[in-house]
Amino acid sequence: LQTLAQGATAAMKAGNDDEAVRQFNEIVVKIPTCADCYYNLGVIYAKRQQYTEAEAAFKKVAEMRPDSPDAYTGLANVYNAQKKFDLAAEVSQKAATLSGGAGGGASAEASYNQGVIFWNAGKFADAKTQFEAAAKADPGMAMAHYQLGMANLNLGQIPAAREAFSNYLKAEPNGPKAAEVQTFLKQLPQ
Repeated sequence: LQTLAQGATAAMKAGNDDEAVRQFNEIVVKIPTCADCYYNLGVIYAKRQQYTEAEAAFKKVAEMRPDSPDAYTGLANVYNAQKKFDLAAEVSQKAATLSGGAGGGASAEASYNQGVIFWNAGKFADAKTQFEAAAKADPGMAMAHYQLGMANLNLGQIPAAREAFSNYLKAEPNGPKAAEVQTFLKQLPQ
């Protein structure tokens, strides 16, 4: 089983998802309590947009490890991708609470995910708060700065948008949004 687990992990890292799924499923037949196997299956299924399977896998992890923020973050991503924003918000809040968010110390990823959920629901002020928390928790998270800039734009807060976009460029000067951000910075009033 150790060899099978190493092979499944290696296949997943190499992008050979079919082989990884086959091996992880072989392991869970023999060890139905392999939460890491179900988590990895959830990640692969979500990547493939097989949301029913991904949801089932992440729910299995949550059953086995009810205190795992990763299971709930996975579910939030699955629900968000399906535009099930209420469910996404609910499980994302659970992930934030489990990762220390109840006291305001949520992980950057949990805050960012919560921000994306609010953004998709058109709740820009709430999204801004989450993107600020993500950027504070991880100043190098370029997409948190980008989304914070976008939220500020939507709220008409131009100086704050400029600052967030500048922080994006500091974090990722050649990132996928760099050209767009540079255009914004040229067009937005000082």
